[in-house]
Amino acid sequence: MKELNQIGKLINYERNRAGMKLSELSRGLCSRAFLMRVETGERTCDKMIADALLQRAGVSADKFSYMLSPKEQLLLMLREQMLSAVEKGNEAEARELIARYRRKTEKKGKLHKQLLLLAQVVLDWKCGGKMEAMQERLTEAWGITMDKNTMEDMVSGKKKDMGMTLTEFVVLMMHYRFLEEQGESAQASAGYEWLLLHLERFVDEKDRVRLYPQIAYRRMQLLVAEGKTEDAVCLAKKGIALLQIRGRLFYLRQLLEFILEYDKDTTERKEKLREIIDSIVWMYEKYEIKEKEWVWNIPYGVANIELFGDVIRARRKVLGMSQEELSDGICDPVSISRIEKGKVAPKKQVYQKLLSRVGMTGDRYESTVQVERPELFEEAEKACTLTALARDEEAEQIVKELEEKLEDTDKFSMQYFQSIKALVLCNLQKITPQEHSRMQEKALFLTIPRVSLEELAEWNFSLQEIRTANLLANSYDRDGRREEGIALLEILRRQYEEKPFPLEYYVAGYEVTMLNLGNLLGNAGRYEKAMAASEAVIRLGLAAGRGAIAGSALYDVGWDMEQLWETGTYTKEESLPYVKASYALCQLFESDQSCDFTREHIQRLYEN
Repeated sequence: MKELNQIGKLINYERNRAGMKLSELSRGLCSRAFLMRVETGERTCDKMIADALLQRAGVSADKFSYMLSPKEQLLLMLREQMLSAVEKGNEAEARELIARYRRKTEKKGKLHKQLLLLAQVVLDWKCGGKMEAMQERLTEAWGITMDKNTMEDMVSGKKKDMGMTLTEFVVLMMHYRFLEEQGESAQASAGYEWLLLHLERFVDEKDRVRLYPQIAYRRMQLLVAEGKTEDAVCLAKKGIALLQIRGRLFYLRQLLEFILEYDKDTTERKEKLREIIDSIVWMYEKYEIKEKEWVWNIPYGVANIELFGDVIRARRKVLGMSQEELSDGICDPVSISRIEKGKVAPKKQVYQKLLSRVGMTGDRYESTVQVERPELFEEAEKACTLTALARDEEAEQIVKELEEKLEDTDKFSMQYFQSIKALVLCNLQKITPQEHSRMQEKALFLTIPRVSLEELAEWNFSLQEIRTANLLANSYDRDGRREEGIALLEILRRQYEEKPFPLEYYVAGYEVTMLNLGNLLGNAGRYEKAMAASEAVIRLGLAAGRGAIAGSALYDVGWDMEQLWETGTYTKEESLPYVKASYALCQLFESDQSCDFTREHIQRLYEN
């Protein structure tokens, strides 16, 4: 059987790219021998170890989707309940869940113990615990994986600067936050400076954007107190630039307000800056979303989670296979029934063979862009990013290079290639909308059986299939097949909303799907339904601190309201704040062309 341990290949590739030895990556997490066996495919590892290894190598765990076994599902759900209770400061509930999680993980490794100690520290902090006891627990948590490397040694430069897991990083971050609260401003400021440099050097941008702004903000306050206002302003601008690149809102308002107050160069643009800040405040108030104040509970990504039993059942049905046919030569049909219901966890070999039979690849993990060779992963992501930035000529060149490297037998890689190639050619007007639709259909059905939309409602889409299906739906809209596009997006929407975990775990895919659905519904004249879809994007985006797509959704809500002015359902006064907020985010995250379009729209409809 074809080797399916994709996570080992990825870890090996990322370790070598980071220039790390086996002993450096495995330090405190697992043995060197164990890591070697994982990388060579002889062993696999659970999610917590794999995520920690990737983070040490500077890669975000959110780049990968993950299928959970029933046992892992129960443990993850318990962990998320525990972290949520800690975040809310619900002391009694949190302590009970911490005790339960400790009992469940006593024999499951030290990473669980480290996370438990961190959770207990944060809970004590929120509930007014004694600082000395909290610092002692942090030191204990740090020592679990860092051994003789003390927290102060890292910052002082006595030890080689190295990669850290996000748990290790957050432990160190909390240590300096406590020092700040104890009045040790100089030491805290130096610690924050080191943390920011570490984020820039070693941490994936996807994870960096969640932590950098809040640490920068704490250091900015200390710099101002030291009379180093210019340094603080420079730091604020770096934080804003990172948030703009990633389209994020977390601490953006605070950083902008700091610039407004302290940057001497803002005199001529103060009014513009104030309008942007006011729009951000309006958004959070309108949708009753509380801005996050301090992020700590992101040690292990839980994005893009699927349950193994759900995936197997859905794909088996659409493929027209009975439980007996699926189990043939692998296990007995009764086991299939119990696996699909989540009552049992299959053994490794059974797990892999069942995945293979329903057309899936990857042992437990799959990359968000499924390619057999990890070295092509970055090229694939870069092409996708360039397309999103309307730099299609550059994206076309990468697509041409990928075409020469990909193997026809790798259908998941070919699906990505065919889909992105179709989009690039369409954007460059080298193919017609009809040809674009046909190319996207061809790409989608490389991994999905050709069935009707009604039958497709049962399918469990991979991340890549969702991306392709969204592009196909938009293509249908331009191709005069709008109702087919709406039906396809409705299938994706229902699948997201019926997933086993809250939508916040699937925010990126759900945002795009609902934004596209709102667009197509608006184009079809179903304005109220279109607004509901767009507002779902805004609420989820604000809660997750994501601003780029929320900006597009705000414009769509305003546009849908405008179509109903004549009926008296909505007025200019009601729609204007949405369009203004869209323009504010457009100025922060979008291209000049998009800003010009939105500004002209406001001038034409609201200022005449």
